[in-house]
This record gives sequence, structure tokens and C-alpha cells, in this order.
Amino acid sequence: MSLLRRLWARRRERPALVAVAALLAVSLAAYPVVDWWLRATFEFASDFRFGDFGAYAGAVDRWQEGEPLYRRTDDGGFWGTYLYPPVVVLLFWPFEALLAFRDGAMAWLLATGVFLWTGLQALVAALGYDLRWYERLGLALLVAGFHPVVLTAKLGQTALFMGGLLAFAGAALVRDGRSRRPTDGPTDADLWDRPLALLAGAATAVVGVVKFACAPVGAHLLHDRRRLVGAVLVVPPVVWLSIRFFGVDAHQTYLDVLRWGVSQGSDGARSPTLWLAPYYKPLAWLPANATLGTAQAFRVAASAAIAGLAVLAPPRARRTAFALGVAAFPLLTPQTYTYYFVALLPAAVVLLAVEIERDGSPELVLLGVLLLHVHAYGLRFLVVTVPNAVPAFEALRPVYLLLQPGLWGNAVLVGLAAVRVVQATDLSTDLLPVGNTSAAGAADGD
Repeated sequence: MSLLRRLWARRRERPALVAVAALLAVSLAAYPVVDWWLRATFEFASDFRFGDFGAYAGAVDRWQEGEPLYRRTDDGGFWGTYLYPPVVVLLFWPFEALLAFRDGAMAWLLATGVFLWTGLQALVAALGYDLRWYERLGLALLVAGFHPVVLTAKLGQTALFMGGLLAFAGAALVRDGRSRRPTDGPTDADLWDRPLALLAGAATAVVGVVKFACAPVGAHLLHDRRRLVGAVLVVPPVVWLSIRFFGVDAHQTYLDVLRWGVSQGSDGARSPTLWLAPYYKPLAWLPANATLGTAQAFRVAASAAIAGLAVLAPPRARRTAFALGVAAFPLLTPQTYTYYFVALLPAAVVLLAVEIERDGSPELVLLGVLLLHVHAYGLRFLVVTVPNAVPAFEALRPVYLLLQPGLWGNAVLVGLAAVRVVQATDLSTDLLPVGNTSAAGAADGD
């Protein structure tokens, strides 16, 4: 059955689900027009300037001219310059070397956008849903209307590429799970007999290579030995390519970039009233601590808990373990931005399928995505527009950071995934209402 038909069939028994789905679909479909109106009317709405792609293109130019890959700013940092590992330059090379700047940026966005769209289709198909041609077209339109996707396009960022990799990793993981009994455990004999598990691990590892901040997405690698092997196998060829083309000196400088990035991530958050579209500070509301920052302590504890759940969860929890790690990374990485939410789309698709199959709470998944979608301008409305219209609202300034819509959307997805993983490990009773599990859900166990 197609995804739309399955959703429409629930209109009487789950009217709230259909209502939230319709609200989300309308807001996504309408946003490109809204963005055009905002850019034409207000100065705070940014245009398509591809600033981040310019940093990538500059690194390609410096590499081709034999100059140092990383460029320090006057204050000794690297702000506004190329910040990725040396080997990632090869990813941008064809778009910069063969095309003019704007053409290269547009080609990069088209290629990575199609990659994300194709990956999401592969994930939906792996989950057992048939997409009609009009649903595939509709998916493209809805993805293109997701605000973090539009923001990524304006900056020329890498989020579409990483979201596509995670979608394909999720598709491989789900298909690998469908080819095995849910009680199958790891054995050395079948280590090389499951190429899809190796592929899921390899795709996840590439995400971490492109951006180390995405490390939490690898939680599902701890859940299955084959996926972990697939991730490890990526390392030797990547290291060889990186040293072969960029030498040792570039990698030594990259260590300085990482140290600088960690220090930037530990700085205090600027006030949300000094709004920028990429602004997302999920843990900045936590109180400061003189020794180990409270936010950093939370990151460490939450990361350890997620890793523990991934290790303890049975094979049947493969889907929710994947969704948990992916959904958690914008919440836990030290320096995070609104466009990181693009990577949460595969996690949302997986969680939505799980909740529909078990007659759980799919409304929460859709609500979470809606909050991610309205995060940037919703925050601006709450901390800039409303106080200007209602001065008494200024009394809430101390809790402005708790008003971030993306924080609540992110937390909903992480919390729901964590609950389902815990339930699968039999460590607790049901924390959310669960009805009859369908045959498809029983096969995979989440």
C-alpha cells in the first residue's frame, strides 16, 4: 500500500495524525513562496549567496595552486574558512575546477539535493511502502520546502549530501534486517555474508569523515558488528587518499582546526535576540559550571547513555537504534546549526514507519519535524517580533533559549526513539501507548 493511502485510511481512527500531517505538508509546500516573499520584503531574510560553498571553493583553489589548505584569520582562528578534513576537498573539486563559482554551487546543490531525495525514496521503499510517481514528486517538493534544506541551499552547505548518505545507510540497514530473523545474533561465520550491513556502516563512516561533529550518528554501529566493520573498512582508503593528495602538513594543521573548533563550541551562546537563521543552541540554557560545563557534562552523559542503549539493544531494535543516534547528533554536538536538521529527515522517516506499524504515536514524529521546520523564524517571532509588539513579554528573556522550536522538535524525536529502544530491550514497561503490532513491525521488532 502506498504511504498516502495508508495515512488516509486512518483519517477516522486517528484524526489528529491526519490533521498534523496536513498541517506539515501545507507548511512545507508553501514555504518556498514564503521565503521568496520574506527575501523581497525584509532585510533579515538572506539570499542565495553560497557563502559556505565559497570557503570550499577557496580550499580547492589553494590546493591546485600549491598553497596551504587551511587559512588562519587575523585573530589566529579559522572562522569563515575551510574547516573540513583535507580529503573532503576532493568532493568539491569537480564543482569548482570545472565550473564558474555560481554554476558550481548550483550544480553542487542539484547533485546533493537529488542524492538526498533518492536516498529518502530508497529508505521508504526499504521500509515496505510503495511510492507512486506523484508521491515521489510530492516528496521532492516537500523536501525542497523544509526550511533547513532551503537554508542549506542558500549557504551551499554539505547537509544535503550527509542527509542522503544517512538515508542510504538507513535503507541498507533496514533491508539487511528484513533478510534475517530478528533473533539472529552476530557470528564470525556470516561477517562477510551481509554486504548491506557493511554498506550501512561504510555510508555512516563517510558522514563522520566529512564532519566529525556528526559522530553520534554512528551509535548504530555499536549495535551490530558487521556495520562496525563496514565503517572501519572505510578508514584505510580514506587515510591513503588524504595523505596521497594533501601530505602530512595539512593534517597537522587540521589538528589545530579541530582544537580551535572545540574551543569555539565551548564558548557561551550569544543572545537569541541577535538572531541569525542558522542559530541553534540546544543546551545553552543549562547553568554554567566552573570546572566542567553543565552542557558538556550533559553531552558526555547523554552520549554514554545512547552508546549503552545501542550496545544493549537486541537485533530487533536496529531501526530505532539507528534513528536514536541520528536524531541525537544536533542535540549533542558542541557547535550546531539549524541546517543540521536536514540529517534528521531519515531518522524521522524511520520513526514514522515504526510508530505507524505499532499503532504508536506517529503524530509526535510529524510534530517534531514541524517544529524543526519552523525553528528559525519561529524563534525570531518569539524573541524579536512578540517583545516589540508586547513589551511585557520581555519578562521571559531569561528563558528565551528554552523557546527554541527546534530544541523541542529535536528532543521529541530523540525521546521517542530512546523510549522505543528501551522498550525493545525489556528494561521498562511501555512508556507510550502501543496497540497491536503489525506483521511488518513484528518482523523487525521495533
